[in-house]
Amino acid sequence: MWMWRLGRILAAPVYRLIFRFRVTGKKNIPKAGGIILCANHTSYHDVVVLGMTSPRNLHYLAKAELFEKKSSKWMFNRFGAIPVDREKPSMDSLKRVVNVLKDEKALAIFMQGGRRKEPDSADYKAGVALFAIKGKAPVVPIHIRSTFKLFSKVHINIGQPISFEEYHDKKVRTDDLNTAARRVMDAIVALDTQNDE
Repeated sequence: MWMWRLGRILAAPVYRLIFRFRVTGKKNIPKAGGIILCANHTSYHDVVVLGMTSPRNLHYLAKAELFEKKSSKWMFNRFGAIPVDREKPSMDSLKRVVNVLKDEKALAIFMQGGRRKEPDSADYKAGVALFAIKGKAPVVPIHIRSTFKLFSKVHINIGQPISFEEYHDKKVRTDDLNTAARRVMDAIVALDTQNDE
């Protein structure tokens, strides 16, 4: 994950120069153990911002199309990205994600799959719940707010980890996954309401 360290060294000074950062709740990110950082997604800048905010190197889920070209495939692999079909995730993607979490590493997921203007409690992908349960890892909800215009404020609000221990080692139904994922999405939406406090 040397690319992460290099990327952070190069990107952080530039981003802190052109944006005004405010981070709340950074202590809520565990320093060790498998963990999922789960955020809303409004801009391509979110990937960099999340990486700068996290004290840990991150593995990302990235749409499979980004791995079709050799050059981009090489880059995303070096950053520890995991290709996934957003409409129909494969077992291989699931296994890779679970292995990352069981190896006590950190994974970043954008809850709504693609970019959206606003977080919506009814708009989410249930995959985060499946990954968290299979990988036995808590989920840290994160809300990112910014227009990403020059010198605009970037507010990252980090919530407390959400555990799904009640589902560990049990047969999980689709309804269970939706309930668990909705819990994370609700937490992200709630963090948005706290951004102006």
